[in-house]
Amino acid sequence: MNSNFQTGYDYPVIALAGLLDSSFSNYNITKEGNALPTGAPALRHFRTHEFETYVQDSWRATPQLTVTYGLRYTLLQPPYETTGTQVSPSISLENFFQNRAKAMLAGHGYNPPISYVLSGQANGKPPYWSWDYGNVAPRLAFAWSPKADSGLMQRLFGGAGKSSIRGGYGIYYDHFGQGIVDSFDRNGSFGLTTTIQNEIGQYTLDTSPRFSGVNVIPPQLIHAPPTGGFPKPAPSGFANGGATTAWGLDDKMKTPYSHVFDFSVSRELPSNFVLDVAYIGRLGRRLLQEEDLAMPLDIVDKQSGMDYFKAATLLSKAAAANVPIQSLAKIPYWENMFPGAAGVYDSTDFGSCTPGGASLPANFSPTATQAMYSTYACNLHNETLPLIFADVPGEFATGCFPACSKLGPYAFFNPQFSSLYAWRNAGTSSYNALQVMIRRGMTHGLQWDFNYTYSKSLDIGSSAERINAYDAYYQADQVINSWAPAQLRGPSDYDTTHQFNTNWVYDLPIGRGKRFASSSNRWVNGLIGNWQWSGLARWTSGFPTTIETFTSFPTNWYLPSTAILSGPKPQTGAFIEPNGNPDLFKNPAAAQADFRYSLPGESGQRNELRGPGYFGIDSGLSKSWPFTEWQILKFSWEVFNVTNAVRFDVASLPQNTGQLEQPASVFATYNSTLTKPRLMQFALRYSF
Repeated sequence: MNSNFQTGYDYPVIALAGLLDSSFSNYNITKEGNALPTGAPALRHFRTHEFETYVQDSWRATPQLTVTYGLRYTLLQPPYETTGTQVSPSISLENFFQNRAKAMLAGHGYNPPISYVLSGQANGKPPYWSWDYGNVAPRLAFAWSPKADSGLMQRLFGGAGKSSIRGGYGIYYDHFGQGIVDSFDRNGSFGLTTTIQNEIGQYTLDTSPRFSGVNVIPPQLIHAPPTGGFPKPAPSGFANGGATTAWGLDDKMKTPYSHVFDFSVSRELPSNFVLDVAYIGRLGRRLLQEEDLAMPLDIVDKQSGMDYFKAATLLSKAAAANVPIQSLAKIPYWENMFPGAAGVYDSTDFGSCTPGGASLPANFSPTATQAMYSTYACNLHNETLPLIFADVPGEFATGCFPACSKLGPYAFFNPQFSSLYAWRNAGTSSYNALQVMIRRGMTHGLQWDFNYTYSKSLDIGSSAERINAYDAYYQADQVINSWAPAQLRGPSDYDTTHQFNTNWVYDLPIGRGKRFASSSNRWVNGLIGNWQWSGLARWTSGFPTTIETFTSFPTNWYLPSTAILSGPKPQTGAFIEPNGNPDLFKNPAAAQADFRYSLPGESGQRNELRGPGYFGIDSGLSKSWPFTEWQILKFSWEVFNVTNAVRFDVASLPQNTGQLEQPASVFATYNSTLTKPRLMQFALRYSF
């Protein structure tokens, strides 16, 4: 069946058949190793202390120039649980990750056993991560008002006191830790708050447990709670409940920080106008980014010099081109790394989906390359599945299929964790902006501001610390390839190239003492005087979005890689597709054909498209009646989204219709808006 019908056919059929093949058993356990009764609250009381101090001074070098400088110091205690209900991995996961990277380049795996031990101040043990004592933040700024008494300087700067030039630089440290501890405490504190997932791929269509009642959980899906105290080893091996998704902690995290700098020129203009032109920059460093520390290794074959991702890509490209298996030449990587696969071929499970499989003789004996090609071709765009077949005994057959590598089982995958997520200082970002501001102080009853920003924001991912891989699934904000975390570096989710906004307050010149009807009597003035009109308008260029995939796992076991634009960039915006629905693309079917699935080792593309921006005008009209100096009655009429403009929101597309597997009839159709329908409100207020 065509993969596009997976959502519309496969999943409904699975639901109708009552197949239950995946489960999570959740347990809360005390630090003594005793399981809490079902329904009992798992109490946690986290505490942290923060210390900050600064020194600052200013130096007036000349009557026109002032220099300000200072130094700030920040010390953040890693959060700890006050009753000692806190655990950490028994080894440094930062070292674990770095050693895995070194091992794969050396041509082998690295799988030291990981246990969980009591940690934290209340247990007299080390904290989640080490204190960072180096958070020293210098600041420097200047302000110069050119004297500009005559000549060119006077024409440029308007004379003494009419202009100012300012600049500054500083380092700013983030306050972090609470979100990390919250994710780890809920999802990663194995032995305390323990989530045990049943083994991935354990059941087939015939052996899967079936739904029998709303409150009935098939017993084979329920894992027994962990027993005993600490240290507590995480389960190892597929048969023992290992090779599952979990959370860890990077014990060597440092405080994220940013370099911030600005330069601005202000100039006073006639008629009470002021012009400001400014450059703003921010460079984020050591930013928190969640990575999979147990991601499959990209092992290098030292004999041929080829790495796994390159070898798997060759198989995927051959399968996409429908190359017959009997025509596929040997690839050194597979011949060298998987010599035991030669001669192994399963025509029952893979014959119908293997290119050329229908014409193979009964005694077909494949090369190692051809044997691996059969499983990869049958799982095109989901290449981590045939890899786990060949590396984790029991995932498909009793042993590895078609064979383990020459390194043995669990060379690529970790026997305890198929994925092990942890926040690390892997992120960087940059923001550069030109800002132009025109301000007019209250003059003749009018106060008005106009602002324009031209900017560019880039990062690896835009998720906040409180949002983990579960919360941001299908959002392309998680690192897909831990061995190349910058692959998804691109425009930030909130990147907005152009922004215009303006606001105003205008006392209408009508009524006693005003330009019009200035001599009106008390009763007439009570009707036409003291009216005020105010408003706010904003327009932006388009916001970025990503074309996601729902079933493409070529690189990471848990996280799908996004789609890659392989054809001409399609026209985007807000269009009505043939079925009458609003759509990101002018021609959704043609646009869908311009994208391809990621290959092994690729993370995809992020935020390469732009949808609609924002437009909105809010306005208000008010009238006041001052009875005495202390008593005022005020009527107001406020309208939000005056023009009733509709602007569609691209942010929700990656999790819904903006997935490559969607049928062309619904591909990238909008399901939410940035704007709300026009709203009016009236108020009458008496102040005394």
